[in-house]
Amino acid sequence: MLRIPIEAAPALATPAWVDVDLDAVAHNVRAFRGLLPADCRLVAVVKANAYGHGMVACARAALQHGASELAVANVHEGGQLRAAGVTAPILVAGPTAPAEAGLVVQHGLVATVATVELAQALAAATRRYLPVHVEVDTGMGRHGVAARDLGALVDRIAQRGRLTVAGVYTHFAATSVAEGAALRAQLAAFHAAVDGCRALRGVRRHACNTLGALALAEARLDAVRIGGGLYGFDPFHGAGVRGPVELRPALALKARLVGLRDLPAGAPVGYGGTFVCARQSRIGLLPLGYADGLPRARWGGAPVLVRGVRAPVVGAVSMNQTLVDVTDVPGAALGDEVVLLGAQGGACIAAEERAEPGGSAYEVTTLLRASLPRRFLAGAGGERQQIPGGQVAAETGA
Repeated sequence: MLRIPIEAAPALATPAWVDVDLDAVAHNVRAFRGLLPADCRLVAVVKANAYGHGMVACARAALQHGASELAVANVHEGGQLRAAGVTAPILVAGPTAPAEAGLVVQHGLVATVATVELAQALAAATRRYLPVHVEVDTGMGRHGVAARDLGALVDRIAQRGRLTVAGVYTHFAATSVAEGAALRAQLAAFHAAVDGCRALRGVRRHACNTLGALALAEARLDAVRIGGGLYGFDPFHGAGVRGPVELRPALALKARLVGLRDLPAGAPVGYGGTFVCARQSRIGLLPLGYADGLPRARWGGAPVLVRGVRAPVVGAVSMNQTLVDVTDVPGAALGDEVVLLGAQGGACIAAEERAEPGGSAYEVTTLLRASLPRRFLAGAGGERQQIPGGQVAAETGA
């Protein structure tokens, strides 16, 4: 299928951009929805600009195709969604400063309460009953009330008068499918803490992120919070086993060759001359660098796709420019589309390839500069979406 942008000029005139496939986001939401009982809600996590994909567009796509709520990292992100006209419930799944209580009320957000101080500030900021969620720390050691202190905190929230606990949740610390025992241990600790608090009987419970939802069916409870999986990041990728759903990556990072030069053997390339041509070489120039989200440690020597052929990044990545050795790419020419992440000509470069040892593919896309132009691609017959800061594209038959 050939994708033709509806608002093409601004996106295609730029020499570097991000393509976001909203059909892939829709597919992934439906895939998770198919795993869940009908009464289990899907909360789409769109924090950090939807992991670099574009928060507003992805939020709308997720809600349209099966998500019932959204989750963000902070009040600022929730305010951005409200300013864009998003009316679905929005959970701030992270810390909120007491000084931000007024903004929580103003934007109609659902705050996560883990301290008495925040509960007091929220109660003082609202004139009516305000729903909140409580996070229980069951092993992450990051945010949330200690399991032993859950009952006392819930009692203090009740004393505030205007707050009502609408949900209670925990956050899994495991990062791989091999950590099933750790997932189950946290889930047991969560159940024990909540079951021991009479005031939380009947309150909605949620524990699962993408990994939990895919690897531990009994942890799906009343809702799941899907972040990475929404954008096609599969925790089963590289694990040697097949996951329960087929996820589709939604993001491609692209640029055009804006320079080409022939260099002799022995010629240094880039800052510090860290790369020296071992042969007569043809070097291509890309108009993006570490200021755009390509850290030197992650992208030095990385392959990109030019005319469907893998070509390596050479030399130190500059702030706004990156060099690629296209010597082995027949016919490489100025204006050629280069794919740094995504597919071209039957070949593909996944974000997981760029993750550092011990790191996450999430970092790769989340680091992409928010102001880097994004084209949002939607299926044929889909309604055109007005997306601030981005272009919309539709698909048509070739």
